[in-house]
Amino acid sequence: MDISRLKGFREFLPDEMEARRRVFEVMRQTALSFGFGEVDMPSLERLDLFRVKSGEEIVEQTFSFVDKGGREVTLIPELTPALARIVAHRKDLQKPVRWFSIPKIWRYEEPQSGRLREFYQFNADIFGSSSIYADAEVIALAMEILHRLGLAGKFQMRISDRYMMEAILRELGDVDVDRAFRAIDKIGRADEGWIQNELISAGIPDPDEFMGFISSHGGQDVLDDIEAAYPSTRPRCERLRDLMSLLDAYGFREHVVDLSIVRGLAYYTGVVFEAHDAKGEFRAILGGGRYDTVVKLFGGEDTPAVGFGMGDAVLELLMRREGVWPEERFSPDVFVASAGAREYAIEVAMKLRREGFRVEMDLSGKGLSKQLRYASRRGIPFVVIVGDREMEKGVAVLRDMAAGTQVEVPLKDLPALLRGRLP
Repeated sequence: MDISRLKGFREFLPDEMEARRRVFEVMRQTALSFGFGEVDMPSLERLDLFRVKSGEEIVEQTFSFVDKGGREVTLIPELTPALARIVAHRKDLQKPVRWFSIPKIWRYEEPQSGRLREFYQFNADIFGSSSIYADAEVIALAMEILHRLGLAGKFQMRISDRYMMEAILRELGDVDVDRAFRAIDKIGRADEGWIQNELISAGIPDPDEFMGFISSHGGQDVLDDIEAAYPSTRPRCERLRDLMSLLDAYGFREHVVDLSIVRGLAYYTGVVFEAHDAKGEFRAILGGGRYDTVVKLFGGEDTPAVGFGMGDAVLELLMRREGVWPEERFSPDVFVASAGAREYAIEVAMKLRREGFRVEMDLSGKGLSKQLRYASRRGIPFVVIVGDREMEKGVAVLRDMAAGTQVEVPLKDLPALLRGRLP
């Protein structure tokens, strides 16, 4: 019997999960500070939900099957369709809706560095605003999260506009826009010869010149060049200028216009963006954009929307490289050791737990010296020692394991003393 872990899946023990929890908490608190509310969706959905929104391309990447009721279902490969379904059918929602979530996502792809078959993904979306302010707010949230995770200056937000790229492609002649987008989206990830052949097949007359044009990165100067070469892009260039100015107002400078960013899925409309490792070592850290037509696909009213997703796999690689991944160590704050008076030890442990401390206690009836050795091996910084004498006096002995010192303290004062000594 083979019971080994499946390829592309991970398992986390407490030390590893503690680091991940801290990263997720930074994400959560940042989103809350931007006024986003947390939501959660089913992990299993009807497969048609993704056919409607994303087409067969993403269906091929699903962990899908027919359930016992004969329904085609899948583990979710993304969250946006479920969110759009809710927005479409909940008429009582006050718009704009600002939601975030950190679900597990499943995609049946070939595992490689930064790409797994099961991963966590932070999502943030705004429904109900077509304003460029909504685009800026979502991108600023993404950049603020990366800053709070210690990655300021270590990434670059690359921004483009699919409508602008469509205008450019149409000025080139009779171009198959969808095919051209699929080829552009593979830049940096597929063979250059294949990309060039795809661009030719899409109807682009001079792929070398075109590739050179879209490879330039920058700010207002790049937009000026685009507008001069393709006058029909003026409205979209103006929108991007406004977006760049807004991001400057948020205090972010790590952003550029990059025409090679088109995002692979066809439902994107208007602004699209990706955050990339500044050294170019990893895949995109996050990606998103505007998808104004999706809610209507599920029977809702025309509802503009913009959002992004950020998986934890590439993010972890980048944070580890930069030395900002949290310490992988789970330890209680306190160990309650008993030398008799077990009921009193339980009372002390529960008092500390209800004050918000992480508290472990002996469950095996070991002697006091063995309990202290156990706490030391576990790296628990403080031990609270109680026995019959302490119970009679209503006190406890607080031992600092690093310093090797201890002090007797009234039980009522123990939480405040611990709080002052813990980092």
